[in-house]
Amino acid sequence: MSLPTLTIPKMNYRLVEVEGIYFPDLFAKDPAKRMSDIRNLRGKDDDVIIAAYPKAGTHWVWEIANMLLTKSLEYHEKPKEALMMELVETSELEDLPSPRIFNTHLRFRHLPEDMISRKCKLIHVIRNPKDMVVSRYNHVARSKDSDYSGTFHEYFSLYLEGKIAFGSWFDYTKDWDNVIEQHKDYPIHVMVYEDIKLKPTEQILRLAEFLGVKIDEYFAKEVADRCSFTKLKDAHAHHKTLFDATKANPFDYAFRKGTIGDWKNWLTVAEDEQFDALCAERNIKKAYIYDLPKDS
Repeated sequence: MSLPTLTIPKMNYRLVEVEGIYFPDLFAKDPAKRMSDIRNLRGKDDDVIIAAYPKAGTHWVWEIANMLLTKSLEYHEKPKEALMMELVETSELEDLPSPRIFNTHLRFRHLPEDMISRKCKLIHVIRNPKDMVVSRYNHVARSKDSDYSGTFHEYFSLYLEGKIAFGSWFDYTKDWDNVIEQHKDYPIHVMVYEDIKLKPTEQILRLAEFLGVKIDEYFAKEVADRCSFTKLKDAHAHHKTLFDATKANPFDYAFRKGTIGDWKNWLTVAEDEQFDALCAERNIKKAYIYDLPKDS
């Protein structure tokens, strides 16, 4: 039986509706099988999963976690996409050596059952969704895979409606809020993009403690420096990727500005108010709507 699909105006790829989310058809020929394979992926006790909505800072946290677990200041030899659950065949993921730091935009219910039963550590990254929609628009507009030709304001409407890859941010956020509330015994560490940006050393020390890694403040500062936006962007500009060499290097558009509050240069007053109204309607915590402190 064929799955429902959604064609997005002015976008190259289609979305396939599977298990309650929109899955990009360019990620897998058979999205339903890919989702099933992910759920059946065998885990290891030391596996770590980074779960975040697109453009929340997954690359950033992934490299930080890698440096902590390897106690090295070297960047991961593979691109983040090589350990992205929904993008890579699970047969390739199973043979990877430890520590395996997976990343995903999926919901908790989609994650490998074996990893969940083992209580593999999970890092949940969140960010101001207004900055995320700006970053995501620029991503799809610059990517040859998506080649989105619509305006930002057209994309903003799709974002609010959840008619984008991996579905609604509002649904995603409520799902994860419920998981954190209902699974208090599960090792989930929440990281806030803005907190990492403003107090990187402090946040890296907290993450190290969660991962069970003993480091000192000096090493944490070194990791913060190596994983600064500028250095990460430069380091990954020529990274080998899983993508066809004839297509654009995803790192050309994966890193853009990395700033806080850029949404103010993009959203209209009406769009800002519309977003806040939807957050209130869905009872989403105001803490998600981060901004720079007045004294920064």
